[in-house]
Amino acid sequence: DLPFDYLGVPVGANMNLKKHWKPIIKKFQSKLSLWKAKSLSFGGRLTLIKSVLGNLPIYFLSLFRAPIGVIKELEKIRRSFLWGGGEDKKKVHWVSWDKVLAAKEAGGLGVGSIQALNIGMLVKWWWRLNNESKSL
Repeated sequence: DLPFDYLGVPVGANMNLKKHWKPIIKKFQSKLSLWKAKSLSFGGRLTLIKSVLGNLPIYFLSLFRAPIGVIKELEKIRRSFLWGGGEDKKKVHWVSWDKVLAAKEAGGLGVGSIQALNIGMLVKWWWRLNNESKSL
């Protein structure tokens, strides 16, 4: 019966719906408990965002185009964690999120955008399919 999960990927599901992206959103939230935000310094939170949250959704993002609502939700989770807030309380964001996402050479923190990662991964598959069709 469709849809079903195979190797953690939903097969036959409409990935344009936000409800099918709930496992990724829950993984994000589980990695970022409130006590971690309180116990880590700003540099520690930034490192955690870059290493874990930058790579956690790669498997899904390399296969499916994420809806804008999902990308906004994931960015909201990362933004809230970086500034030390939780779901119930808000903290002051001292720098705009665009500046945080910008490359270090451009004066940003080099976190990177989830949407840019998603598009880049999908373009990589498209390019590989067109130029190296025998490798797939």
